[in-house]
Amino acid sequence: MGAESKLITSYIASIVKKYLPKNEEIIHSGLFLLSTREEQLKIPDWYYNGYSVISETVSSYLQTLCMEKALTFTNNGMYLFIDDQDTIPSEDIETAVTAVNNMLPDCESGIKIVKAANREFQLKHIGAVR
Repeated sequence: MGAESKLITSYIASIVKKYLPKNEEIIHSGLFLLSTREEQLKIPDWYYNGYSVISETVSSYLQTLCMEKALTFTNNGMYLFIDDQDTIPSEDIETAVTAVNNMLPDCESGIKIVKAANREFQLKHIGAVR
């Protein structure tokens, strides 16, 4: 697994572990915010749809993490982190959680992540139009 792939995987796991609700919109929005602050995180195929950030790359990572039993997808459409999984080393998760806390200090909930991503997207979108 390459360094960037490992970083994306760790960030996804830390977002699922940390924020509520644990749905795909929160994960995509959180990664979008992290990508604006983390130089090493370059996800090339972001597609913008209003405030939601949707990426086939991220969806693929989520599917892989579910197949590897690091995450599970519940009947009510939420992701859960599996505490006793073997896919992501605990040190990587701890490092990612610390990084997420430092990069997103004002985002205590998933709803705040989505709102912050919406603001960030609009700033970038409006700035690009000018």
